[in-house]
Amino acid sequence: MPRKNLIFMVGIISLLFISGCAQLETDVQLTHRIFNSLCSGNRGVENLIDWETLKAVGMDVGQAYSKIISEKERADYRRAFFYNLTFSFKAAKGRTSAFFNWRVQNRVGNNTIVAADTTSGKVILFTLTIKGGKRKLTAIDWQQ
Repeated sequence: MPRKNLIFMVGIISLLFISGCAQLETDVQLTHRIFNSLCSGNRGVENLIDWETLKAVGMDVGQAYSKIISEKERADYRRAFFYNLTFSFKAAKGRTSAFFNWRVQNRVGNNTIVAADTTSGKVILFTLTIKGGKRKLTAIDWQQ
């Protein structure tokens, strides 16, 4: 294969990978990665959260976030969200290893609900929603 064609193919494959077209993670793997990142304060998953619609354990995070106009204040809000969640998780002596048996519980339309059991017997639910062709975390809650 001529060098020019090889460079072109590598470029196309790289663009597909970077743009997320090459979906390598299952919904369960993606959710597990987002959860671990949230608990450890790794903001690298910030773009995998739909901040404008996020509901987290009874709180409408999206409603508060949507009222913020300035991009700087929105960035500060996201930073504070990660900090507070991480701090609370660690203060409660939370361990990500206490969450196990990750699985898809339900798929309805553009929503996938991923569940995980906990050592305390509770089940936590995460909703992934396809928005603009990308999967985004839109809800975290305990199963009732």
